[in-house]
Amino acid sequence: MKLLTYPNPILSQKCSDVEEGDPEACSILEEMSKKLYEWEGAGLAAPQIGILKKIVVIDVREEPQRLYKLINPKIVQKSEEMVESREGCLSLPLLREVVLRSQSVTVEYLDEKFIKRTIQATGFLSFCLQHELDHLDGVLYIDRLSRLKKSSAIRKFKKLQNDNLRHE
Repeated sequence: MKLLTYPNPILSQKCSDVEEGDPEACSILEEMSKKLYEWEGAGLAAPQIGILKKIVVIDVREEPQRLYKLINPKIVQKSEEMVESREGCLSLPLLREVVLRSQSVTVEYLDEKFIKRTIQATGFLSFCLQHELDHLDGVLYIDRLSRLKKSSAIRKFKKLQNDNLRHE
């Protein structure tokens, strides 16, 4: 399982639903959970590892600690109140930018046993859910920036990558 990084074209593709009861989904969730901790992320979406299925794992390391395993998640409600979220992404290593996100969201999903669940989230968990569910639609957080800020962020990202390669 390899992490895809920008500008890999898979990251801009939409994902398809997981069929209910799909046994492959559970093994993907398990492997993604391991990689989430190995790569020290808060969230990981299947397209980031080259799988165009609606599968996400999230652990924002809050108390009590909770690993969310989401199949076919969708936002069913979001607050109108927008707040700034300083975000990074495993697929855009080293880059951090401020994007606007809804303060709170309600997400419906299937758990690893294909039982329908709901999460009501605010703050960091809310931002993380919105960020990861964007991946399922082929949207990176830099896509939420103005055109000028996005082009600046891409230049900064390329420079960070080049600098990082020189120091390895």
